[in-house]
Amino acid sequence: MEELEKEGLGEDLVPFDRRVTTHGDLGQAFRIFTETSQVFNGSISTKINEDGAAITIATDGSCCHNGKRRGRAGAGIYVEDGHALNQSLRLPCWIEQSNQTGEIVATLLATTKAPPQTRLYQETDSQTTKDSLTRWRQKHEDSGYILQKNSGLTRATVAKLRMRKAHTIFRWIKGHNGHQRNEAADALAAAGAENPIGGTICTDIPETLSISGAKLQAISQKLAYRAIRDSIDKQTAPRPRTVANLDRIMSGIEAAFGTHPFEATIWTSIRSRHVSRQASQYMWKAIHDGYMIGTHWKRPNMSDELQMRATCATCGECETMSHIIFECDALGQEVIWNLLKDTWSLTGAKWHAPSWGTAFGAACAIFTTDKGARRFAIEHLWCILCTEALHLIWKLRCERVIQNEGAEFSEIEIVNRYYATMDSRLSLDRRTATMAKGRKAYKPADVERIWLPILDKSKLPPKWVSNSGVLVGIKRGR
Repeated sequence: MEELEKEGLGEDLVPFDRRVTTHGDLGQAFRIFTETSQVFNGSISTKINEDGAAITIATDGSCCHNGKRRGRAGAGIYVEDGHALNQSLRLPCWIEQSNQTGEIVATLLATTKAPPQTRLYQETDSQTTKDSLTRWRQKHEDSGYILQKNSGLTRATVAKLRMRKAHTIFRWIKGHNGHQRNEAADALAAAGAENPIGGTICTDIPETLSISGAKLQAISQKLAYRAIRDSIDKQTAPRPRTVANLDRIMSGIEAAFGTHPFEATIWTSIRSRHVSRQASQYMWKAIHDGYMIGTHWKRPNMSDELQMRATCATCGECETMSHIIFECDALGQEVIWNLLKDTWSLTGAKWHAPSWGTAFGAACAIFTTDKGARRFAIEHLWCILCTEALHLIWKLRCERVIQNEGAEFSEIEIVNRYYATMDSRLSLDRRTATMAKGRKAYKPADVERIWLPILDKSKLPPKWVSNSGVLVGIKRGR
């Protein structure tokens, strides 16, 4: 590093710091949440032995259907036309298929393929990849990569960079801006993504370069909680009913909206700001089959009286969550879904019949214009209305079975509860947009774009979102 500082590299060139140093108090020296493998306590040589040559390699990643289960990612590295180091690779299936992993793998390939004693200049259009290996490397290493996504690939790349006997220097290039090497690397990455067969990538880290765990000094409550949760999750087998419910949701989303989300995307979607906290908690527990309904009452230790609760008193069938939300003959679910359909008709957008995919996966909905542009406001409105209706059906069922001892609600009661629920949610969004502050806060303009299609526009005064004195209600049908 001292040599590079004397050379006076330009501002756009950022060197990789090969040094591994620990200094300071015991909080800097001790690490926790380490792996079970043997820890190497010897010294690591970072001596530079360059041969005087230099090479520039452009790297890029590409992904078809990025962010979806059917995604296919590729990596490309390019030196010049006809050069032996040029390479196009399809990422193996055990690596998450995304643009970001394609970028990291391209950097790993360039680091591995370049002669170890030749100074390497890597050109990348991924600021995230560049910063994770330079600017943020020390922070991630100190915290044991606990919060970093794709940490395995990043750790392997850092180890390969340290194994080189020459300096590696990164330069950020603006993508799709006519840069010859970057465009060539992008073409190779796209070709790799189209390859039907995945390539081979070595992510093994030598024992001498393996840094395990997080520094005691760097541990926070958030880091410790995440590390403990990750450790527990790795040891916990998935619940069969959770897997089955997720499959219903993913299949339903694909059938209705033509997209293939990951399981992680579904879990993240139920924490969307367009899903109320109460609805989010209900959806999370329902997907995990955590409610005491149906076959849960059939356990051997249950009395005959308790086992009778497994059957729906109206239909005489086993009371599963699917039965409650979509099939039960008791007055409630069908009325609410029909009311939602009437409300949705005001938007002019396509109606999708209620299912696990359209209801529990409502935050993953995709609506587009005739030209293929996303209609984000309509997507958010679908998420809000569907999740509120879904949660209302569950609440009415619980009130009917538990509080009312099986006595059904009248249709007018259900209709009033539906509109009261939607009006209450609209009021909540208005208050949130008016009071919240910050760059990412809910804005009054956001609320207006989302809710306006289903409101009676003739009765709306200017600034109706922030005007708390105006009573705004959902328009009832056409």
